[in-house]
Amino acid sequence: MSETRVVSAGGQPAAQMAGAPLTTVSPKDELLHPVAPDAGYASTETSYFGFNIPDKRLNGEVYVWFHPALRVMSASVYIWRGIKRSTLACEYVNHFHFLPFPDGDIDDYTIAPLGLRIRVIEPLKSVEITCKDPERDVSFRMTQTAIMPPAGRPGGFHFTQAMKVDGELNLHGEAFTIDGYFSRDRSWGQERHEVARIAPPISWMVGVFGDDFAFHVLAYDDAALEPEWAGTFTSPPPGKNLIWGYVRRDGETFPVTRAGLLTVREPDGLAPRTKTMEVEDAGGKVHRIRGTVDARMPWQTWQNMNVYFCLTRWECDGRIGWGDTQDIQYNEFVRRFARF
Repeated sequence: MSETRVVSAGGQPAAQMAGAPLTTVSPKDELLHPVAPDAGYASTETSYFGFNIPDKRLNGEVYVWFHPALRVMSASVYIWRGIKRSTLACEYVNHFHFLPFPDGDIDDYTIAPLGLRIRVIEPLKSVEITCKDPERDVSFRMTQTAIMPPAGRPGGFHFTQAMKVDGELNLHGEAFTIDGYFSRDRSWGQERHEVARIAPPISWMVGVFGDDFAFHVLAYDDAALEPEWAGTFTSPPPGKNLIWGYVRRDGETFPVTRAGLLTVREPDGLAPRTKTMEVEDAGGKVHRIRGTVDARMPWQTWQNMNVYFCLTRWECDGRIGWGDTQDIQYNEFVRRFARF
């Protein structure tokens, strides 16, 4: 197979971001951004929120994908418990590919077909999200409060931010208290093409251990650690697998400079079971982190890509944290390594 250019999910070369300084995020980045007159059809903004209840092996995701040049949007709410082999096996799925673009801005807006309202209480600090589906007896209310400033991706146009989440969930008549952490994600100003990349899986990973310690890593497995695809895909080369990330510790946010990542998969060859990393931050500290998937479901974000969304239990230095793993896979990997 020919060598491929290592890119992030947003299309920017990974070599330009790995270990580079994080960028500053402005309160206006909570709002829709101006669309250039010559913007392509794939111009994108996204907002991603969620919650988890680890002792119930329960995860919830809210994803909104704006297409400003086309003046349409996509939106989803997913809630599931434990391991699911199909998206539609989730306890709750409500997804729309095509919805009208918002009339106003997105600091306080409603997506009526989903019964979803997203309201920014204080920019970059607090967001309230409610969802009501009386026909299916599902509803939730949550407030997300920042435990850190947003970490802007090197080069801009994107941030990730660890949040404390409090609220309530009604799931088909069963009541749950939401009291945990989640890392929200927001992007804008670039094109996101639904192309079929020739590349190994990409891991989008976040974990929060408390108000004082959180991380985000976007990376491929390191070919030096001999993942299952080693020898099949020639890119990324050993040691060049990191796209970007951060570690929040000691009251500071450090860029990640290295991430020795290895994924172990289920017997089907695809579904991730564990993620093991040696992460070094720009402050010179090395973090040995092991993640075990506790709840999982597959979602075809678009037809050329499948993502395993995973509630992951993280262990680091004797501490336990929780967060999402998104294992992003393309056709070339799946057709070669699936063992059904």
